[in-house]
Amino acid sequence: MLPILFEVGSFKFYSFGTFIAVGTIIAGIFLFKAAKSRKMVTHHLFDTVLFTLLFALLGARITYFFIYQDEFQGFAQLFLFWKGGLVALGGFISGFLAFLYHAKRERDPIWQVLDIAALSLLVGWSVGKFGCFLSECSLGRISSSLFTINGSFPIDLFSSIWAAVVFVVMYRIWLKNRLSEGVVFFLSMEALFLGTLLINTLRLDFGDGIIRVEAILNLAIIVTIYLLFWKLHGPKIERRRFGLAIKNFVFKRRRD
Repeated sequence: MLPILFEVGSFKFYSFGTFIAVGTIIAGIFLFKAAKSRKMVTHHLFDTVLFTLLFALLGARITYFFIYQDEFQGFAQLFLFWKGGLVALGGFISGFLAFLYHAKRERDPIWQVLDIAALSLLVGWSVGKFGCFLSECSLGRISSSLFTINGSFPIDLFSSIWAAVVFVVMYRIWLKNRLSEGVVFFLSMEALFLGTLLINTLRLDFGDGIIRVEAILNLAIIVTIYLLFWKLHGPKIERRRFGLAIKNFVFKRRRD
């Protein structure tokens, strides 16, 4: 599509690396503004973002390196991030663990920060995936559908649009501030990974060894997120429903 966005002299700006960088900057700006709007302490958030981003990039790149070793001529190429080659799932897991460690060390309100971090991730994911689309990171199945470009499904474009849609919906919910802390995080991640799993079924190589493993990991994360959400918020939801049922029953008896 457009793997090289533009060139300045002999220096090439690759679409993949450029959009990853732009997405990271936009996500970081959103994180700071959202935190300030909730009157959270932000003086150390830059350290948290940098720490998380570093481990996310390393995790994504190292995962790619171990999966696709035949694409590398030497270990030094592991650090050429801008040329593409990241596994988002590896980056998410390593970045999430790094974030939890740093946030706990700084004694941040974990769930409140996770809500904002999830929204920031959706922003960065959407922008970054558009860079993947331009670089043709993922090849879609051949089809005559109206939703194809040049005869195949644009997998990364679908992922970019899906992340943007989830962000808009979750951001509107977050602005209303009616849900318990952490719910926006759980819903955002559940929607993102479920959408990713479904979109990946349109990949040309879906069902191959590596992609099959990635799909299984996606499914495992979806189930884990659901179980954690239910453990933390399920009893509250059930109690609320039970309370409403009792209230409706009592008022109905009084009217009768």
